[in-house]
Amino acid sequence: MCLLAALGLFVPRLILILLWFVNAPFVLGPFSDLPLPDFVAPLIGLVMFPTTTLGYCWASASYGGISSFSGLLIVGIGLLIDFGLIGGGRGIARR
Repeated sequence: MCLLAALGLFVPRLILILLWFVNAPFVLGPFSDLPLPDFVAPLIGLVMFPTTTLGYCWASASYGGISSFSGLLIVGIGLLIDFGLIGGGRGIARR
């Protein structure tokens, strides 16, 4: 069980890093309109919410961002996964 939690925490980060090296416009493109340097927003996403960042990049590339329902659904699922992985251990510790 602990191995699954560790994989859930590290695999999205690893995928995002690999995508950043292989296809940088896929990762940097959705954040190009922000008033930050190009690498700051994906780097914050890599540390804080990696699955949501992956979902946002995918939604921007495939569905035109979060303006469509499908894009918003993908980002929402990524956010739920990130919140579930971050707060999942607290309930077990209370038992």
